[in-house]
Amino acid sequence: MEIAILPKSGLKIKGKRATFAIDPQDKSDYEAVLLLNNNQIDIKSDSGVIISGPGDYEIGGIKMTAIRTEQDLIYSMHVDSVSVLLGNLSALDKIHSKLQEHNIVVANCKENANASFITTLAENVIIFCGEKSGEVVNGFGKENVKTMNKYSSTKDKLPAEVETILLANS
Repeated sequence: MEIAILPKSGLKIKGKRATFAIDPQDKSDYEAVLLLNNNQIDIKSDSGVIISGPGDYEIGGIKMTAIRTEQDLIYSMHVDSVSVLLGNLSALDKIHSKLQEHNIVVANCKENANASFITTLAENVIIFCGEKSGEVVNGFGKENVKTMNKYSSTKDKLPAEVETILLANS
């Protein structure tokens, strides 16, 4: 399983059987496009399913649930046996007490905010991305934050202690 920054902005989550784009700005071919904000209407993907509302979905054998919080969506999915929670930091903060722990939590940081609550959601890895992610990580107070443009792992290779990653274009 791989989580990577897309060239212009957005993310790509790639499993063995499907690849998803999250808020893509590039025109590419994915099995599905996941929108974090359901007001976003400028989608440039050529094919695949566009998910912009709450519900249960299965694409390429990957099961996911999209949960609405005001204008944002949060996705809970299992990619190659790894549980992934994905959402805007502010949306995750609003309902974190109702969410279950996941192997990997991906927080899109559109604004600089306190992210300390996120440690209660992540079992193995916390990934910060987005335009304000550097500021959020600086205020997060974790040492040994790794900066990379792509994070790859498998269920059996996830770290035993929570690892913090800053996903950014190099």
